[in-house]
Amino acid sequence: MGFLSWLRSLSGEAERTKVFSSPAVPPVVDRPLPVRRAPNAPPSAQKSSHLSGKTRWYGYGEAVPVGGYLIMGGLIYVGTALTSPNGGTESSLINPALRINSQNPDWAGQSLDYWPSYESITPAARAAYLTWLADGRRYPEVPIGYVFLFMYGLEHRVLVDIGRDPSLAGELVPIRAEMLSLLNLHGDRSSSFSGYASRFLNLIDFMLMQGPASAGGEPPALTESRWLVPISLKVGLGDLAANANPIPARWALAWAWFHPEIPVRTPASRCTEEFARLFTLRYQQKFGDGFTVRPGKTTIRTSYHTASSQIGQADLEMDNIPDVFAQQAPLRKLAEVFDGVSAELEPYSRWLGRNPDKAGTLAAAALLPRDLIDGSTGSVRDFQDWLTEKLAASGTALISGAELFNHWPAGATGKLSKPETVNLVTLLDSLGAALEPDVRFGGAAVSELTPVVLFRVQPGSPHSPTPAYSTALTMMHLAAAVTAADGHILPAELDHLTAHLESSLQLTTPERTRLQAHLQWLGATEVKLTGLTKRLESLSGAQKAAVGDMLVTVAAADGHIAPAEVTTLQKIYKLLGLEASTVSSRLHAAMTGSLAPARGPVTVRPAGEPDPGYPIPVPPTTAPAETGFVLDPTIIQAKMSETAAVSALLGGIFDEDQTLPAPEPGGPERPQQPGPEEPAGTNPGAAFPVAGLDQAHSSMLHALAGRNQLDRNEFEDLAAHHGLLPDGALDTLNEAALDASDEPLIEGDEILIINVYALKELCS
Repeated sequence: MGFLSWLRSLSGEAERTKVFSSPAVPPVVDRPLPVRRAPNAPPSAQKSSHLSGKTRWYGYGEAVPVGGYLIMGGLIYVGTALTSPNGGTESSLINPALRINSQNPDWAGQSLDYWPSYESITPAARAAYLTWLADGRRYPEVPIGYVFLFMYGLEHRVLVDIGRDPSLAGELVPIRAEMLSLLNLHGDRSSSFSGYASRFLNLIDFMLMQGPASAGGEPPALTESRWLVPISLKVGLGDLAANANPIPARWALAWAWFHPEIPVRTPASRCTEEFARLFTLRYQQKFGDGFTVRPGKTTIRTSYHTASSQIGQADLEMDNIPDVFAQQAPLRKLAEVFDGVSAELEPYSRWLGRNPDKAGTLAAAALLPRDLIDGSTGSVRDFQDWLTEKLAASGTALISGAELFNHWPAGATGKLSKPETVNLVTLLDSLGAALEPDVRFGGAAVSELTPVVLFRVQPGSPHSPTPAYSTALTMMHLAAAVTAADGHILPAELDHLTAHLESSLQLTTPERTRLQAHLQWLGATEVKLTGLTKRLESLSGAQKAAVGDMLVTVAAADGHIAPAEVTTLQKIYKLLGLEASTVSSRLHAAMTGSLAPARGPVTVRPAGEPDPGYPIPVPPTTAPAETGFVLDPTIIQAKMSETAAVSALLGGIFDEDQTLPAPEPGGPERPQQPGPEEPAGTNPGAAFPVAGLDQAHSSMLHALAGRNQLDRNEFEDLAAHHGLLPDGALDTLNEAALDASDEPLIEGDEILIINVYALKELCS
C-alpha cells in the first residue's frame, strides 16, 4: 500500500492490534510537581471549564486553559468528542467536562492502567497529567505513563489528521522536535518509551522525505544506539543509487555504522571523532569520490506499530526510491574499510581507555596513525613545528634533555620511564624522526641532564635491533669506553671503526643512520667508568672470551685489518681483562679460517672396509690458482647468532642504572636476573635457558622477572626486542607455564598480569 493511500485509509475502520507491553511506571515521586494555573482561575479544580462542546487541535505554542490549568505548549486535543481509527474515543483527548482532583494529584501514576486514556484515568491522575502539561512537559521524573498519554495525541495528529489534509504536513517539524526532546529526557529510564519514540521519529522522518535527497545533504549523526536504521539514511543512499552518483565518504560511514552486520568495536565507539576522520581518509584513498551502487528493484518500506491501542499498524512505502541498504556487494567493501580502521586505532583506543582524561595530549597523539597527526592543532602542532625547525638544517640535531622536556612532558622525576620513552619515540616515528638514546635499542633512559640526538628516519625503519646492529653498538660502546679510559683513541679511529662495522656487518641504511646518530650521542656523552670495571669482572671467563671472539670475528669480516683497528682491539682486550698480546694471533686465525669450527660431522674416511696398504695421494698436475681472501659468509652469520647474546649481555654492563653483583665465592656462575626496569634482552640471564624454552623465549621470561603487570604496548615492545611476535610469545610462555604449574603465566587484555607462582615454578 502506498504512503498517501494508507493515510487516507485511516478515516475508515482500522484493524485493532495489541502488540505492546504496558508502559513502565517509575517509583513514587517524593515531591509534588509545580503547577501553573490560568489567570483568575478558581482554587478548586472540581469546576470544569469546556469549549462549548467543540473539539480542536491546539498547535505548537498555542495556549489553552483547562480546569484551572493554563497549558502553554499546545500539541494537544481538547474537546468533548474525537473518534479514533479503531472506533473508540481518542485516548489523548482532554475533555474539560471530566472531573479533576487537584487536591490529591496522583504524582506517581499508580492509577494508570495498561493503555491509559484521559477519559478512563482517575480525577487524581488527570490533575497530575494537566500539571505536567502546564509545566511545559519537561519534568524529568514524571511517571512515563503520562508521557505515553501525550504521545498518543501526537500519533493521532501525524497518522490521521495529516493523512486527511496534506496541507498540515508543516506540523511534522515541531511534532518531531517535541518527540526528540521527550526521547532525550526519558529514553534512558524507560526502554519501552525509547523504542516507541525512536520508531515514531523514524516514521515522521519517512513522511518528511518530500523528494529525493541530494548528495550534498548530510547523513544522520552516528549515535550510540544502532538498533534502528534512520530512514533518512536509507532515502539518501537510495537517491544516490537511483541517480548513479557515488556514495560519499560521510554517507558510507553512516551506512557502515548502522548496518547490523558490521560490528562497531571499541575503537569506533570510544574514539568516534578520530574513527570518522580516519574512515574518511581510508575510504577516499581506496574509492576516491566513492563507489556507485546498482539501484535494484526493492523500494523503501517501513512499518510502525503505534503506542496507542486506538490506531494500530502502519505499513508505508516510497515508490520512487530504491532500498539499497541491505545489498551485499557494497557491504563487503564497507566492512573491509571499517574493520581496517578499527584495527589501526586499536592501540590508541586501549591507551585512551586507561587514560580517559588525556585525549588530545602528545602522549595520546603518539598512538594515532600518521594521517591523523598531520594537521593536528594545539600541543601536537607545536611539537611538530619545533621538530621541523630543529631538523631543517641537516636532518640531525644535538639538544639537551632539558630542551626536549620543554616540548614533551617528563613529570616530576625529570626522567622518562621506558613506557614514556616508547611513547615519545612512537610519535617521533610518525613524524619521520627518531632519537638516540632509544630504550628499544638498548639505550639509556632520557633525563633532563643527558644529551639527546634527534634525526630524520625513513618510513618503515625498524623498531628493534637486529643482531648485527646490536653487535655494532656493542663495539662502539667498548671503543668509547677505551677512549674514556686512556684518551688514546682518536675520533678518526672511532669513525673508521664505525665505517668498518657498517660495511662488515652489512647494516641497512636505516641502521647506519641510527648508528651515526648514536655515535654523535656518544661523542657528546661523558662515558663514566665508575663501576664499569667491577661490572665487567662479574662476567665469567667464558663470557669474556666470547666477547673477545666476537670482536675479532667482526674485525676480520672484510679481510682487511688496519693497524688502528689492531690497536683499538688490544685496548679493548685489556679493558676486558683479556691478554692483549693474543689479538694479532687471533686475527690471523680468523683471517685464515682456522678459528672456524666444523658445522657438521667431519668425514675421516668413507664407511666400509679400509683399503689395504698405505694410500699415496696423486700429485697435482697443476699448481693451485692463488685466490684472494674470502671469509665464508655462513661462518659470519653463525658467529653473529652467537654474538647476539653477547651483545645483549654487554648492554647491561653499560647500563649505569644497573648494578651487577659479583658471583659468590665458590658459587655457580649463573647469570643475574633482570630488574623491573631493565630493558628486555640486556641482562646476563638472557642466555640462560628456562623450562625447555629456546633462547629468545628464555630471555623474555627473565625480562619479566620481578614484574607484577605490564601494559599490552610494553609487552609488544618486549616481544619485538627479542625478535618474537607478541601473540606467539604469549602462547608459548603460557603453554610452558601450564606444563610447569598448571596455571598460565600471563593473563589479561589491555593490562597483562604476571602470575608470580607460575613464574617461580618455571624458573625453579
